[in-house]
Amino acid sequence: MLRIRIHGRGGQGVKTASQVLGSAGFLSGYQAQDFPLYGAERRGAPIVAYTRLSPEPILERGPIARPDLVLVGDETLLQDPLAAPLGGADESTALFINSIHGAEDLKAHFHLPVLPVAFDLTDICARHIKRGTVLSSALAAVGARMSGIVEMDTLLTAVRMELSDLGVGEEMIAKNLDLAREVYAKAPSAVFKPKKREPLSASLMADLRQEDVANAAPLILAPANMALRKTGNWRERRPEIDLNVCNGCWICFIRCPDGAIHMDENDKPAIDYDHCKGCLICAEECPSDAIKILREVTSWA
Repeated sequence: MLRIRIHGRGGQGVKTASQVLGSAGFLSGYQAQDFPLYGAERRGAPIVAYTRLSPEPILERGPIARPDLVLVGDETLLQDPLAAPLGGADESTALFINSIHGAEDLKAHFHLPVLPVAFDLTDICARHIKRGTVLSSALAAVGARMSGIVEMDTLLTAVRMELSDLGVGEEMIAKNLDLAREVYAKAPSAVFKPKKREPLSASLMADLRQEDVANAAPLILAPANMALRKTGNWRERRPEIDLNVCNGCWICFIRCPDGAIHMDENDKPAIDYDHCKGCLICAEECPSDAIKILREVTSWA
């Protein structure tokens, strides 16, 4: 069985990538299973999706703890202990990272257990579909190629099928097909090393008791703790204010849904990047176009 885990952020198409991979595996004659795992759907929040492909019936269920292949759509997740994209990965795991950095630099910087496959999916997506943050077809193409069991024509059929089901128009589907062709040709096929896995066995039935809601639910009772959760690493794009153009109208301060913009002593806006999630409402609302948008997909310069 081939166990694939895909990590990214809300809005990058991680769920769709797993569906395309699952469909491509099924069309290639394999048993397939794919599903995402996330809490409340929030753009920029870390999410993960799973795909299992096997020539035999798949009896496993639930998250993949020890993946054979990990696809990382946003390298900033490698520094997020809650996302933990390398959890369960070892020297036998094949790894892809969407990055502007080279494989050797990534391995050294993040102390990776293996040399990853790495290239810039964001740039390729921006060229083909004009949306560098939508990585679904690209991540699926990398997974299909590295899996070694999905041919390009089968991948393209799966891309068309899944995007059509999502209501994507024919023109955009054609662009995604060109994108998938380029990525598939660029990615190498991985060599998977066998992992030692414990055989599945039955366990004792758990006795689930009815608990008081205060004990059963993850309630947060401490006051003013929201500031402690720094959500700045959710950003895919970064707003920056040109104070030479800004007229101090306060609109960005008023419109920011997270209170991540404050006005300084000169009545000029300043962004709290520890908590700015990159929704870019400020840039959209700015009447003087003083806020520019920069790409932010790399975790170090």
